[in-house]
Amino acid sequence: MQRKDFTDPFGGKPGVFFFTSSHLETNYLFKEDDDFKYGVNTLAICLPGSEVSLLCYCLMVNHLHLLLYGTYDDCVSYYDKVMVRLAVWLRRKRGLRGLLTTGDVDIQAITEPKQFRNVVLYILRNPYRARVCSPFSYRWSSIDTYFNPFRDAVSGIQVCDIAVTQVYKLFGTRKECPAHYEVLDGVVLNRCFVEYPKVEKQFSDSLVFFDAMRLYDLESAVRLSFGLEEKVRFSDAELMERLRLVCKEEFHVSDITRLDRKSILLLARMAARRYGAGKKQIGRVTGLSQEILNTLL
Repeated sequence: MQRKDFTDPFGGKPGVFFFTSSHLETNYLFKEDDDFKYGVNTLAICLPGSEVSLLCYCLMVNHLHLLLYGTYDDCVSYYDKVMVRLAVWLRRKRGLRGLLTTGDVDIQAITEPKQFRNVVLYILRNPYRARVCSPFSYRWSSIDTYFNPFRDAVSGIQVCDIAVTQVYKLFGTRKECPAHYEVLDGVVLNRCFVEYPKVEKQFSDSLVFFDAMRLYDLESAVRLSFGLEEKVRFSDAELMERLRLVCKEEFHVSDITRLDRKSILLLARMAARRYGAGKKQIGRVTGLSQEILNTLL
């Protein structure tokens, strides 16, 4: 829901809000590693004094996702602060003006636990959806904080031990940063500013989290609950491979050709619901006629 149309369902009390910036069509928001580093550091240094908790985030080349906890006004204020810093940085570094505006944002209120979990997974799976890499190897999200047994083993240099001039170079501000923030390779460590326990609590344990991360129907679930237009599309070969796994896990056969008629119809429904496949693609992959699929789906 666009910001101008948003009504706070929490009535001014703290709640969870999902922010998605507008997608830049012709320019990059983050292009190089240094750009992403500046973005992560911006998220970190805008938090102190904001009365907002950052639960989850992902920075992509032309947009960003934030999951925030706080009052609506405080969350909007934090988001605005982030976007203003990024807009100033874009102007100074690349001479780009007017690409980022605080009002052009999609905001959704998260009111149910299932919705919360789906949105977290939706955010973290963005690198996979964009065919960049596995979510677990993507550097520019908060994924390394959840159920990570090595989370506290990684250490950086505390901000209080960094020279003032270097701090300004890293963060682009003379504002005092929290002393407990640790910097590694020019980036504030996620565990210093991401409120990961609130997310972990919603998944109960690491097995639940990792099992949910591997599912392929989350994008559809989020789109249905929020009315988002983004859609995951798989090639025929990719869809065939996923359906082959379904055959093994659900029907205990090696491939589609070994399914009986009833099972093939069930598989076709799964292809549509889990993977967002269209009737024509399902027909090509399963061999079912369009007449049957029009009746089935």
